[in-house]
Amino acid sequence: MQGQYQILFLAESEQHLLTQIQQVTVTEYKTQRRRLALAEAPRQQKHRLHHDPISTIQALVNEHMELRTMIESQALSYQLDS
Repeated sequence: MQGQYQILFLAESEQHLLTQIQQVTVTEYKTQRRRLALAEAPRQQKHRLHHDPISTIQALVNEHMELRTMIESQALSYQLDS
């Protein structure tokens, strides 16, 4: 299931709330944040494309070129190692 989630806590005090929040491990928190970011990425990309198409397309071209350069470098390195 993807999308945003909201968690509601019921606590008698701020200290009790803090205790509940601290029960979530850092690993689990980071995993959920990563999932949320991945789920939000298409919506954010669509917003950027609508708001500023030229910069958005240029950023996509730059990202593509960086990835292409990295892949070509890895392929060259692999050929040299063989």
